[in-house]
Amino acid sequence: MRLLSQVQTLDETLEAWRRYQQIPSDTFEREKDTQYMVCHAMLLAIQASIDLATGMAVIKTPRRPDTYRETFYVLGKSGVIPEELAGSMARLAGFRNLLVHEYTGLDTRTIHRILMEDWQTMDSFRKLAKEFIRQQEKHPE
Repeated sequence: MRLLSQVQTLDETLEAWRRYQQIPSDTFEREKDTQYMVCHAMLLAIQASIDLATGMAVIKTPRRPDTYRETFYVLGKSGVIPEELAGSMARLAGFRNLLVHEYTGLDTRTIHRILMEDWQTMDSFRKLAKEFIRQQEKHPE
């Protein structure tokens, strides 16, 4: 099941994200290699969440989202995930787009703030995704 491999990627990258929270902000702002390492882990974690959300939406909702952000809103409106979490994950999907497309203009303080403040959001989504997969294994639709 493809969702399982995406959860495994999310597990691994969130473990790294958690470790990277120990990096002091002055070190993060000073060291480009550290910034690249952190941004890559964040990108993979957010992308794995987007891929999971897309798979969940395909299974649970008749509506096909047009954007990564919309994917989370559709899951929220459908009751698959809490709407507040959907909004937070949609914001992180927007951050993912900045990492991919606007990387030269990213502010290191913003990246470090997201590193420090949004792990819990990602972990909450991961827990819901794992429960979703367990339910699908018990009762496939």
